[in-house]
Amino acid sequence: MRCHEETRARTAMTSADTPANLPEVAPALARTAAQYDEVPYQSHAFPLTHPARLAAIATLFGLAPPDVATARILEIGCAAGGNIIPLAAHLPGATCLGIDLSGVQIEQAQRRAQGLGLGNLELRRQSVTEIGAADGPFDYVICHGVYSWVPSGVREAILRVCAERLSDDGIAIISYNVMPGWHMKRVVRDSMVAHAAHIADPSQKIAQARWFIEFLKDRVPQQTPYGAALRTEAAFLANQRDDYVLHEFLEDENSPCTVTEFVLGAEKLGLGYLGETELHTMIAETYGAEVAGALRQLSDNRLLPLEQYIDILTGRTFRQSILAKAATAARAQRALDPHRLLALHVAGRFTAEADAGQDGARVFRDNAGRTLSTGSTGVGIAMDLMSARYPATVTAAELTAVAGRWSSAPAAQEAAVMDALYRLLNAGMLDFRITPVRIGAAGAERPRATPLARHDASQGAAATTSLRHEPVLIDAASRLLLPLLDGTRDRVALRDALLQALASAGTHLQRDGQAVAGEAERHAAALELIESTLRSLEATALLEAS
Repeated sequence: MRCHEETRARTAMTSADTPANLPEVAPALARTAAQYDEVPYQSHAFPLTHPARLAAIATLFGLAPPDVATARILEIGCAAGGNIIPLAAHLPGATCLGIDLSGVQIEQAQRRAQGLGLGNLELRRQSVTEIGAADGPFDYVICHGVYSWVPSGVREAILRVCAERLSDDGIAIISYNVMPGWHMKRVVRDSMVAHAAHIADPSQKIAQARWFIEFLKDRVPQQTPYGAALRTEAAFLANQRDDYVLHEFLEDENSPCTVTEFVLGAEKLGLGYLGETELHTMIAETYGAEVAGALRQLSDNRLLPLEQYIDILTGRTFRQSILAKAATAARAQRALDPHRLLALHVAGRFTAEADAGQDGARVFRDNAGRTLSTGSTGVGIAMDLMSARYPATVTAAELTAVAGRWSSAPAAQEAAVMDALYRLLNAGMLDFRITPVRIGAAGAERPRATPLARHDASQGAAATTSLRHEPVLIDAASRLLLPLLDGTRDRVALRDALLQALASAGTHLQRDGQAVAGEAERHAAALELIESTLRSLEATALLEAS
Protein backbone atom coordinates (compact mmCIF):
# COMPACT_ATOMS: atom_id res chain seq x y z
CA MET A 1 0.00 0.00 0.00
CA ARG A 2 1.27 3.41 -0.86
CA CYS A 3 0.89 6.72 0.92
CA HIS A 4 -2.47 8.28 0.09
CA GLU A 5 -0.95 11.13 -1.90
CA GLU A 6 0.79 8.80 -4.32
CA THR A 7 -0.66 7.92 -7.72
CA ARG A 8 -1.07 4.37 -8.98
CA ALA A 9 -0.31 4.16 -12.68
CA ARG A 10 -1.66 0.72 -13.49
CA THR A 11 -1.15 -1.28 -16.67
CA ALA A 12 -4.36 -2.56 -18.17
CA MET A 13 -5.45 -3.97 -21.49
CA THR A 14 -8.65 -4.70 -23.30
CA SER A 15 -9.45 -8.10 -24.80
CA ALA A 16 -8.56 -6.75 -28.24
CA ASP A 17 -5.07 -5.89 -27.01
CA THR A 18 -4.40 -9.16 -25.23
CA PRO A 19 -1.68 -11.35 -26.76
CA ALA A 20 -2.61 -14.92 -27.64
CA ASN A 21 -0.45 -16.28 -24.85
CA LEU A 22 -2.48 -14.45 -22.16
CA PRO A 23 -6.13 -15.05 -23.12
CA GLU A 24 -7.07 -15.96 -19.56
CA VAL A 25 -6.39 -12.44 -18.27
CA ALA A 26 -8.33 -10.56 -20.96
CA PRO A 27 -11.67 -10.20 -19.11
CA ALA A 28 -10.08 -9.06 -15.86
CA LEU A 29 -7.84 -6.52 -17.57
CA ALA A 30 -10.66 -5.23 -19.73
CA ARG A 31 -12.63 -4.51 -16.55
CA THR A 32 -9.60 -2.80 -15.01
CA ALA A 33 -9.11 -0.65 -18.11
CA ALA A 34 -12.76 0.39 -18.00
CA GLN A 35 -12.48 1.30 -14.32
CA TYR A 36 -9.48 3.54 -14.96
CA ASP A 37 -11.20 5.17 -17.91
CA GLU A 38 -14.25 5.88 -15.79
CA VAL A 39 -12.41 6.82 -12.56
CA PRO A 40 -8.83 7.87 -13.41
CA TYR A 41 -6.28 7.75 -10.62
CA GLN A 42 -4.67 11.06 -9.65
CA SER A 43 -1.33 11.16 -11.44
CA HIS A 44 1.80 12.86 -10.13
CA ALA A 45 5.47 12.30 -9.43
CA PHE A 46 7.07 9.62 -7.25
CA PRO A 47 10.39 11.07 -6.00
CA LEU A 48 12.00 7.73 -5.13
CA THR A 49 11.58 6.43 -8.70
CA HIS A 50 13.78 9.15 -10.21
CA PRO A 51 16.67 7.61 -12.18
CA ALA A 52 19.09 9.95 -10.37
CA ARG A 53 18.10 8.26 -7.09
CA LEU A 54 18.35 4.76 -8.58
CA ALA A 55 21.76 5.56 -10.09
CA ALA A 56 22.98 6.91 -6.75
CA ILE A 57 22.06 3.65 -5.01
CA ALA A 58 23.81 1.64 -7.71
CA THR A 59 26.88 3.86 -7.28
CA LEU A 60 26.87 3.27 -3.51
CA PHE A 61 26.97 -0.46 -4.33
CA GLY A 62 30.07 0.07 -6.47
CA LEU A 63 28.27 -0.26 -9.81
CA ALA A 64 28.46 2.01 -12.88
CA PRO A 65 24.86 2.91 -13.78
CA PRO A 66 23.97 4.54 -17.12
CA ASP A 67 24.23 8.31 -17.45
CA VAL A 68 20.90 9.71 -16.29
CA ALA A 69 21.14 12.80 -18.51
CA THR A 70 21.08 10.74 -21.71
CA ALA A 71 19.23 7.66 -20.47
CA ARG A 72 16.45 5.73 -22.18
CA ILE A 73 13.61 5.51 -19.65
CA LEU A 74 10.51 3.30 -19.75
CA GLU A 75 7.55 3.69 -17.41
CA ILE A 76 5.12 0.77 -17.31
CA GLY A 77 1.69 2.01 -16.30
CA CYS A 78 2.28 5.73 -16.70
CA ALA A 79 -1.40 6.75 -16.23
CA ALA A 80 -1.77 10.47 -17.09
CA GLY A 81 2.00 10.97 -17.14
CA GLY A 82 2.38 12.47 -13.68
CA ASN A 83 5.74 10.73 -13.24
CA ILE A 84 7.16 10.36 -16.75
CA ILE A 85 6.29 13.85 -18.05
CA PRO A 86 8.36 15.69 -15.38
CA LEU A 87 11.24 13.29 -16.04
CA ALA A 88 11.15 14.13 -19.75
CA ALA A 89 10.78 17.86 -19.02
CA HIS A 90 13.69 18.02 -16.56
CA LEU A 91 15.96 15.57 -18.48
CA PRO A 92 15.85 17.00 -22.02
CA GLY A 93 18.72 14.75 -23.17
CA ALA A 94 16.91 11.58 -22.09
CA THR A 95 14.51 9.54 -24.24
CA CYS A 96 11.32 8.55 -22.44
CA LEU A 97 8.50 6.12 -23.19
CA GLY A 98 5.36 5.79 -21.09
CA ILE A 99 2.78 3.07 -21.65
CA ASP A 100 -0.66 2.49 -20.18
CA LEU A 101 -3.82 0.94 -21.54
CA SER A 102 -6.25 3.40 -20.03
CA GLY A 103 -7.07 5.39 -23.14
CA VAL A 104 -8.51 8.26 -21.13
CA GLN A 105 -5.35 8.67 -19.08
CA ILE A 106 -3.02 8.38 -22.08
CA GLU A 107 -5.00 11.09 -23.87
CA GLN A 108 -4.64 13.33 -20.82
CA ALA A 109 -0.90 12.69 -20.76
CA GLN A 110 -0.53 13.37 -24.48
CA ARG A 111 -2.31 16.73 -24.20
CA ARG A 112 -0.01 17.84 -21.38
CA ALA A 113 3.12 16.62 -23.19
CA GLN A 114 2.08 18.39 -26.38
CA GLY A 115 1.47 21.62 -24.48
CA LEU A 116 5.02 21.38 -23.14
CA GLY A 117 6.48 20.59 -26.56
CA LEU A 118 8.31 17.51 -25.29
CA GLY A 119 10.06 15.95 -28.25
CA ASN A 120 11.86 13.36 -26.09
CA LEU A 121 8.71 11.64 -24.80
CA GLU A 122 6.43 9.08 -26.42
CA LEU A 123 3.17 8.02 -24.78
CA ARG A 124 1.36 4.89 -25.93
CA ARG A 125 -1.84 3.05 -25.12
CA GLN A 126 -0.08 -0.28 -25.00
CA SER A 127 0.32 -3.48 -22.96
CA VAL A 128 3.58 -4.33 -21.24
CA THR A 129 3.35 -7.69 -23.00
CA GLU A 130 3.80 -5.87 -26.32
CA ILE A 131 7.14 -4.29 -25.44
CA GLY A 132 9.77 -5.95 -27.62
CA ALA A 133 13.28 -5.73 -28.99
CA ALA A 134 12.35 -2.82 -31.26
CA ASP A 135 11.58 -0.71 -28.20
CA GLY A 136 14.70 -1.29 -26.13
CA PRO A 137 17.13 -1.44 -24.58
CA PHE A 138 16.18 0.81 -21.66
CA ASP A 139 18.57 2.13 -19.06
CA TYR A 140 15.87 2.66 -16.43
CA VAL A 141 12.51 0.91 -16.12
CA ILE A 142 9.90 2.25 -13.69
CA CYS A 143 6.86 0.20 -12.72
CA HIS A 144 5.17 1.90 -9.79
CA GLY A 145 1.85 0.68 -8.42
CA VAL A 146 1.23 -1.94 -11.09
CA TYR A 147 2.69 -5.29 -10.07
CA SER A 148 0.28 -6.29 -7.29
CA TRP A 149 -2.82 -5.19 -9.19
CA VAL A 150 -2.57 -7.26 -12.37
CA PRO A 151 -2.96 -11.01 -13.04
CA SER A 152 0.00 -13.36 -12.57
CA GLY A 153 0.68 -13.56 -16.31
CA VAL A 154 1.11 -9.79 -16.51
CA ARG A 155 3.29 -9.77 -13.37
CA GLU A 156 5.59 -12.22 -15.10
CA ALA A 157 5.54 -10.08 -18.25
CA ILE A 158 6.68 -7.06 -16.23
CA LEU A 159 9.67 -8.99 -14.89
CA ARG A 160 10.39 -10.42 -18.33
CA VAL A 161 10.49 -6.94 -19.91
CA CYS A 162 12.93 -5.84 -17.20
CA ALA A 163 15.11 -8.90 -17.80
CA GLU A 164 15.10 -8.71 -21.58
CA ARG A 165 14.92 -4.99 -22.28
CA LEU A 166 17.27 -3.54 -19.64
CA SER A 167 20.68 -2.44 -20.84
CA ASP A 168 23.59 -4.37 -19.28
CA ASP A 169 24.05 -1.84 -16.46
CA GLY A 170 20.40 -0.76 -16.40
CA ILE A 171 18.23 -0.44 -13.31
CA ALA A 172 14.54 -1.24 -12.75
CA ILE A 173 12.25 -0.27 -9.89
CA ILE A 174 9.05 -2.17 -9.16
CA SER A 175 6.67 -1.44 -6.30
CA TYR A 176 4.23 -3.91 -4.79
CA ASN A 177 2.12 -4.73 -1.75
CA VAL A 178 3.94 -6.91 0.76
CA MET A 179 3.01 -9.79 2.99
CA PRO A 180 2.71 -10.52 5.85
CA GLY A 181 1.96 -6.88 6.71
CA TRP A 182 -0.78 -6.54 4.08
CA HIS A 183 -2.77 -9.30 5.79
CA MET A 184 -4.18 -6.64 8.12
CA LYS A 185 -5.44 -4.58 5.19
CA ARG A 186 -6.94 -7.65 3.57
CA VAL A 187 -9.50 -7.71 6.38
CA VAL A 188 -10.90 -4.43 5.06
CA ARG A 189 -10.57 -5.35 1.38
CA ASP A 190 -12.37 -8.66 1.83
CA SER A 191 -15.17 -6.96 3.76
CA MET A 192 -15.62 -4.23 1.14
CA VAL A 193 -15.56 -6.69 -1.75
CA ALA A 194 -18.07 -9.00 -0.06
CA HIS A 195 -20.53 -6.13 0.31
CA ALA A 196 -19.99 -4.03 -2.82
CA ALA A 197 -18.36 -6.13 -5.56
CA HIS A 198 -21.67 -6.68 -7.37
CA ILE A 199 -22.34 -2.93 -7.82
CA ALA A 200 -21.46 -1.82 -11.35
CA ASP A 201 -21.47 1.95 -10.93
CA PRO A 202 -18.08 2.99 -9.45
CA SER A 203 -19.42 5.91 -7.41
CA GLN A 204 -22.12 3.75 -5.85
CA LYS A 205 -19.65 0.95 -5.23
CA ILE A 206 -17.30 3.31 -3.39
CA ALA A 207 -20.12 4.86 -1.37
CA GLN A 208 -21.47 1.48 -0.31
CA ALA A 209 -17.99 0.17 0.56
CA ARG A 210 -17.32 3.23 2.71
CA TRP A 211 -20.71 2.90 4.43
CA PHE A 212 -20.15 -0.76 5.20
CA ILE A 213 -16.74 -0.22 6.80
CA GLU A 214 -18.14 2.61 8.89
CA PHE A 215 -21.02 0.33 9.89
CA LEU A 216 -18.64 -2.46 10.88
CA LYS A 217 -16.03 -0.51 12.80
CA ASP A 218 -18.26 0.15 15.83
CA ARG A 219 -19.95 -3.25 15.77
CA VAL A 220 -17.10 -5.73 15.48
CA PRO A 221 -15.78 -7.21 18.73
CA GLN A 222 -13.88 -4.47 20.51
CA GLN A 223 -11.14 -6.39 22.29
CA THR A 224 -9.97 -8.62 19.45
CA PRO A 225 -7.17 -8.40 16.84
CA TYR A 226 -9.84 -8.54 14.12
CA GLY A 227 -11.71 -5.57 15.54
CA ALA A 228 -8.54 -3.56 16.11
CA ALA A 229 -7.33 -4.17 12.56
CA LEU A 230 -10.65 -3.21 11.02
CA ARG A 231 -10.99 -0.03 13.07
CA THR A 232 -7.42 1.04 12.29
CA GLU A 233 -7.94 0.66 8.54
CA ALA A 234 -11.40 2.25 8.68
CA ALA A 235 -9.91 5.35 10.30
CA PHE A 236 -7.25 5.47 7.59
CA LEU A 237 -9.72 5.06 4.73
CA ALA A 238 -11.99 7.79 6.05
CA ASN A 239 -9.41 10.36 4.90
CA GLN A 240 -8.62 8.85 1.49
CA ARG A 241 -9.79 9.90 -1.96
CA ASP A 242 -12.48 7.90 -3.74
CA ASP A 243 -10.13 6.94 -6.57
CA TYR A 244 -7.69 5.50 -4.02
CA VAL A 245 -10.41 3.44 -2.32
CA LEU A 246 -11.66 2.07 -5.64
CA HIS A 247 -8.31 1.10 -7.12
CA GLU A 248 -6.57 -0.04 -3.95
CA PHE A 249 -9.35 -2.04 -2.29
CA LEU A 250 -12.13 -2.76 -4.78
CA GLU A 251 -10.37 -3.93 -7.92
CA ASP A 252 -10.61 -7.58 -8.95
CA GLU A 253 -6.84 -7.99 -8.68
CA ASN A 254 -4.83 -7.27 -5.56
CA SER A 255 -2.15 -9.88 -5.00
CA PRO A 256 0.38 -9.00 -2.31
CA CYS A 257 3.45 -11.20 -2.06
CA THR A 258 6.39 -11.67 0.23
CA VAL A 259 9.71 -10.10 -0.69
CA THR A 260 11.06 -13.64 -0.97
CA GLU A 261 8.43 -14.56 -3.56
CA PHE A 262 9.11 -11.37 -5.50
CA VAL A 263 12.89 -11.77 -5.58
CA LEU A 264 12.79 -15.48 -6.45
CA GLY A 265 10.35 -14.71 -9.27
CA ALA A 266 12.73 -12.04 -10.58
CA GLU A 267 15.73 -14.35 -10.31
CA LYS A 268 13.91 -17.05 -12.28
CA LEU A 269 13.81 -14.68 -15.26
CA GLY A 270 17.44 -13.55 -15.02
CA LEU A 271 17.20 -10.55 -12.70
CA GLY A 272 18.97 -9.83 -9.43
CA TYR A 273 17.83 -7.89 -6.39
CA LEU A 274 19.87 -4.78 -5.56
CA GLY A 275 17.87 -3.26 -2.73
CA GLU A 276 15.22 -0.73 -1.78
CA THR A 277 14.84 2.91 -2.75
CA GLU A 278 14.69 3.69 0.97
CA LEU A 279 18.15 2.31 1.56
CA HIS A 280 18.15 2.74 5.33
CA THR A 281 15.32 0.22 5.72
CA MET A 282 17.78 -2.52 4.65
CA ILE A 283 20.21 -1.80 7.47
CA ALA A 284 19.63 -4.00 10.51
CA GLU A 285 20.98 -1.36 12.89
CA THR A 286 18.07 0.91 11.87
CA TYR A 287 15.94 -1.16 14.23
CA GLY A 288 18.23 -0.91 17.27
CA ALA A 289 21.39 -2.74 18.30
CA GLU A 290 19.63 -5.60 20.11
CA VAL A 291 17.19 -6.24 17.27
CA ALA A 292 19.99 -5.95 14.70
CA GLY A 293 21.93 -8.72 16.39
CA ALA A 294 18.88 -10.99 16.38
CA LEU A 295 18.07 -10.18 12.74
CA ARG A 296 21.61 -11.01 11.62
CA GLN A 297 21.59 -14.25 13.56
CA LEU A 298 18.17 -15.32 12.27
CA SER A 299 19.09 -14.52 8.67
CA ASP A 300 22.65 -15.82 8.91
CA ASN A 301 23.46 -12.32 7.62
CA ARG A 302 22.14 -13.22 4.15
CA LEU A 303 20.44 -10.50 2.14
CA LEU A 304 17.07 -12.00 1.22
CA PRO A 305 16.36 -13.72 4.56
CA LEU A 306 17.31 -10.47 6.32
CA GLU A 307 14.82 -8.51 4.19
CA GLN A 308 12.13 -11.10 4.90
CA TYR A 309 12.70 -10.95 8.65
CA ILE A 310 12.62 -7.14 8.56
CA ASP A 311 9.18 -7.28 6.89
CA ILE A 312 7.94 -9.66 9.58
CA LEU A 313 9.37 -7.44 12.30
CA THR A 314 8.01 -4.14 10.98
CA GLY A 315 4.73 -5.23 9.37
CA ARG A 316 5.73 -3.41 6.21
CA THR A 317 2.92 -3.30 3.64
CA PHE A 318 4.63 -1.76 0.59
CA ARG A 319 8.03 -2.07 -1.10
CA GLN A 320 9.84 -0.24 -3.87
CA SER A 321 12.48 -2.75 -4.94
CA ILE A 322 15.41 -2.19 -7.29
CA LEU A 323 16.43 -4.87 -9.79
CA ALA A 324 19.22 -5.28 -12.31
CA LYS A 325 20.37 -8.04 -14.61
CA ALA A 326 21.68 -10.97 -12.60
CA ALA A 327 25.29 -10.45 -13.69
CA THR A 328 25.16 -6.78 -12.74
CA ALA A 329 23.54 -7.44 -9.36
CA ALA A 330 26.20 -10.07 -8.64
CA ARG A 331 28.89 -7.36 -8.85
CA ALA A 332 27.25 -5.23 -6.15
CA GLN A 333 29.53 -4.45 -3.22
CA ARG A 334 27.09 -4.44 -0.32
CA ALA A 335 29.55 -3.32 2.32
CA LEU A 336 28.94 0.39 1.78
CA ASP A 337 32.09 2.48 1.53
CA PRO A 338 31.47 5.99 2.94
CA HIS A 339 33.85 7.43 0.34
CA ARG A 340 31.45 6.48 -2.46
CA LEU A 341 29.37 9.37 -1.15
CA LEU A 342 31.93 11.67 -2.77
CA ALA A 343 30.35 10.86 -6.14
CA LEU A 344 26.88 11.95 -5.01
CA HIS A 345 24.92 15.15 -4.54
CA VAL A 346 23.25 15.32 -1.15
CA ALA A 347 20.61 17.44 0.54
CA GLY A 348 19.00 17.76 3.92
CA ARG A 349 17.18 20.28 6.04
CA PHE A 350 17.97 20.24 9.74
CA THR A 351 17.10 22.26 12.79
CA ALA A 352 19.79 22.78 15.42
CA GLU A 353 18.46 22.16 18.91
CA ALA A 354 18.40 25.22 21.13
CA ASP A 355 20.31 23.43 23.91
CA ALA A 356 23.53 21.57 23.34
CA GLY A 357 23.41 17.83 23.74
CA GLN A 358 25.49 15.68 26.03
CA ASP A 359 29.06 16.92 26.50
CA GLY A 360 28.24 20.11 24.64
CA ALA A 361 27.55 18.35 21.34
CA ARG A 362 25.22 20.01 18.85
CA VAL A 363 22.03 18.12 18.04
CA PHE A 364 20.46 18.39 14.58
CA ARG A 365 16.90 17.23 13.95
CA ASP A 366 15.18 16.52 10.62
CA ASN A 367 11.48 17.00 9.92
CA ALA A 368 10.78 13.36 10.84
CA GLY A 369 12.20 13.89 14.32
CA ARG A 370 15.40 11.90 13.74
CA THR A 371 18.55 13.38 15.23
CA LEU A 372 22.29 13.54 14.72
CA SER A 373 24.51 14.55 17.62
CA THR A 374 28.02 15.81 16.96
CA GLY A 375 30.82 17.43 18.89
CA SER A 376 32.68 18.28 15.69
CA THR A 377 32.76 21.93 14.66
CA GLY A 378 33.30 20.85 11.06
CA VAL A 379 30.23 18.62 11.05
CA GLY A 380 28.16 21.45 12.49
CA ILE A 381 29.34 23.74 9.69
CA ALA A 382 28.48 21.08 7.09
CA MET A 383 25.01 20.55 8.54
CA ASP A 384 24.37 24.29 8.54
CA LEU A 385 25.51 24.53 4.92
CA MET A 386 23.22 21.71 3.78
CA SER A 387 20.27 23.36 5.49
CA ALA A 388 21.10 26.74 3.96
CA ARG A 389 21.34 25.25 0.46
CA TYR A 390 18.16 23.19 0.73
CA PRO A 391 16.22 22.39 -1.45
CA ALA A 392 19.31 22.47 -3.68
CA THR A 393 21.99 19.82 -3.32
CA VAL A 394 25.62 20.09 -2.32
CA THR A 395 28.46 17.64 -2.90
CA ALA A 396 30.19 15.75 -0.13
CA ALA A 397 33.45 17.25 -1.39
CA GLU A 398 32.09 20.77 -0.82
CA LEU A 399 31.01 19.85 2.69
CA THR A 400 34.36 18.38 3.65
CA ALA A 401 36.20 21.33 2.14
CA VAL A 402 34.23 23.92 4.07
CA ALA A 403 34.54 21.89 7.27
CA GLY A 404 38.31 21.80 7.09
CA ARG A 405 38.87 25.32 5.82
CA TRP A 406 39.20 27.03 9.22
CA SER A 407 40.55 24.09 11.20
CA SER A 408 44.09 23.51 12.39
CA ALA A 409 43.46 19.81 11.72
CA PRO A 410 41.53 19.82 8.43
CA ALA A 411 41.98 16.11 7.73
CA ALA A 412 40.30 15.20 11.01
CA GLN A 413 37.37 17.53 10.33
CA GLU A 414 36.96 16.17 6.80
CA ALA A 415 36.93 12.61 8.13
CA ALA A 416 34.33 13.59 10.72
CA VAL A 417 32.08 15.04 8.00
CA MET A 418 32.32 11.87 5.90
CA ASP A 419 31.44 9.80 8.96
CA ALA A 420 28.47 12.08 9.72
CA LEU A 421 27.19 11.82 6.14
CA TYR A 422 27.42 8.05 6.36
CA ARG A 423 25.45 8.07 9.62
CA LEU A 424 22.83 10.36 8.05
CA LEU A 425 22.54 7.99 5.09
CA ASN A 426 22.12 4.96 7.32
CA ALA A 427 19.46 6.75 9.37
CA GLY A 428 17.42 7.82 6.31
CA MET A 429 18.11 11.49 7.07
CA LEU A 430 19.99 12.25 3.85
CA ASP A 431 18.54 12.83 0.39
CA PHE A 432 21.01 11.72 -2.26
CA ARG A 433 21.22 11.48 -6.04
CA ILE A 434 23.80 11.14 -8.79
CA THR A 435 23.02 14.51 -10.40
CA PRO A 436 22.77 17.96 -8.80
CA VAL A 437 19.62 19.90 -8.08
CA ARG A 438 20.21 23.59 -8.77
CA ILE A 439 17.55 26.03 -7.65
CA GLY A 440 16.92 29.59 -8.76
CA ALA A 441 16.91 32.35 -6.17
CA ALA A 442 13.80 34.31 -5.27
CA GLY A 443 15.91 37.45 -5.25
CA ALA A 444 17.01 37.13 -8.88
CA GLU A 445 16.45 40.30 -10.90
CA ARG A 446 14.38 38.42 -13.49
CA PRO A 447 13.28 35.17 -11.82
CA ARG A 448 12.40 32.21 -13.99
CA ALA A 449 10.18 29.28 -13.05
CA THR A 450 10.53 25.90 -14.72
CA PRO A 451 8.65 25.53 -18.02
CA LEU A 452 6.72 22.64 -16.45
CA ALA A 453 5.49 24.75 -13.54
CA ARG A 454 4.63 27.68 -15.84
CA HIS A 455 2.64 25.43 -18.15
CA ASP A 456 0.79 23.62 -15.38
CA ALA A 457 -0.17 26.89 -13.71
CA SER A 458 -1.35 28.37 -17.00
CA GLN A 459 -3.64 25.35 -17.46
CA GLY A 460 -5.18 25.81 -14.03
CA ALA A 461 -3.63 22.62 -12.63
CA ALA A 462 -3.90 22.01 -8.91
CA ALA A 463 -0.30 20.79 -8.68
CA THR A 464 2.99 20.55 -10.54
CA THR A 465 6.35 18.83 -10.03
CA SER A 466 9.49 20.40 -8.61
CA LEU A 467 13.10 20.10 -9.70
CA ARG A 468 13.39 17.58 -6.85
CA HIS A 469 10.71 15.47 -8.58
CA GLU A 470 8.25 16.16 -5.77
CA PRO A 471 4.57 17.07 -6.18
CA VAL A 472 3.88 20.71 -5.29
CA LEU A 473 0.42 22.21 -4.85
CA ILE A 474 -0.23 25.42 -6.80
CA ASP A 475 -2.01 28.02 -4.69
CA ALA A 476 -3.97 30.95 -6.07
CA ALA A 477 -1.08 33.42 -5.97
CA SER A 478 1.33 30.96 -7.63
CA ARG A 479 -1.23 30.20 -10.33
CA LEU A 480 -1.24 33.88 -11.29
CA LEU A 481 2.48 34.49 -10.96
CA LEU A 482 4.06 31.33 -12.36
CA PRO A 483 3.07 31.93 -16.03
CA LEU A 484 4.76 35.36 -15.81
CA LEU A 485 8.09 33.97 -14.58
CA ASP A 486 9.76 33.36 -17.93
CA GLY A 487 12.96 35.22 -17.04
CA THR A 488 12.14 38.37 -19.02
CA ARG A 489 10.42 40.45 -16.32
CA ASP A 490 11.89 42.45 -13.47
CA ARG A 491 9.86 43.35 -10.39
CA VAL A 492 8.11 46.33 -11.98
CA ALA A 493 7.11 44.30 -15.03
CA LEU A 494 5.93 41.45 -12.79
CA ARG A 495 3.93 43.89 -10.70
CA ASP A 496 2.21 45.41 -13.70
CA ALA A 497 1.49 42.03 -15.30
CA LEU A 498 0.13 40.64 -12.04
CA LEU A 499 -2.21 43.61 -11.54
CA GLN A 500 -3.40 43.27 -15.11
CA ALA A 501 -4.07 39.56 -14.62
CA LEU A 502 -6.03 40.30 -11.45
CA ALA A 503 -8.09 42.96 -13.22
CA SER A 504 -8.83 40.62 -16.13
CA ALA A 505 -10.06 38.01 -13.66
CA GLY A 506 -12.20 40.58 -11.85
CA THR A 507 -10.16 40.03 -8.65
CA HIS A 508 -8.64 42.58 -6.31
CA LEU A 509 -5.76 42.48 -3.88
CA GLN A 510 -6.89 42.48 -0.30
CA ARG A 511 -5.34 43.41 3.02
CA ASP A 512 -7.05 42.52 6.29
CA GLY A 513 -10.10 41.39 4.35
CA GLN A 514 -10.51 44.70 2.53
CA ALA A 515 -9.78 45.50 -1.12
CA VAL A 516 -6.60 47.56 -1.46
CA ALA A 517 -7.49 51.05 -2.74
CA GLY A 518 -5.23 53.56 -4.46
CA GLU A 519 -2.59 52.96 -7.12
CA ALA A 520 0.41 53.31 -4.78
CA GLU A 521 -1.15 50.92 -2.28
CA ARG A 522 -1.96 48.38 -5.00
CA HIS A 523 1.60 48.58 -6.32
CA ALA A 524 3.00 47.99 -2.82
CA ALA A 525 0.60 45.12 -2.13
CA ALA A 526 1.41 43.49 -5.47
CA LEU A 527 5.14 43.65 -4.78
CA GLU A 528 4.61 42.15 -1.32
CA LEU A 529 2.65 39.29 -2.85
CA ILE A 530 5.30 38.76 -5.51
CA GLU A 531 8.11 38.57 -2.95
CA SER A 532 6.30 36.16 -0.65
CA THR A 533 5.27 33.95 -3.57
CA LEU A 534 8.79 33.91 -5.01
CA ARG A 535 10.18 32.80 -1.64
CA SER A 536 7.65 29.98 -1.59
CA LEU A 537 8.54 28.95 -5.15
CA GLU A 538 12.23 28.90 -4.26
CA ALA A 539 11.54 26.77 -1.18
CA THR A 540 9.56 24.26 -3.24
CA ALA A 541 12.20 24.07 -6.01
CA LEU A 542 10.08 25.57 -8.80
CA LEU A 543 12.58 28.29 -9.79
CA GLU A 544 15.35 27.59 -12.29
CA ALA A 545 18.92 28.69 -11.68
CA SER A 546 20.11 31.29 -14.17
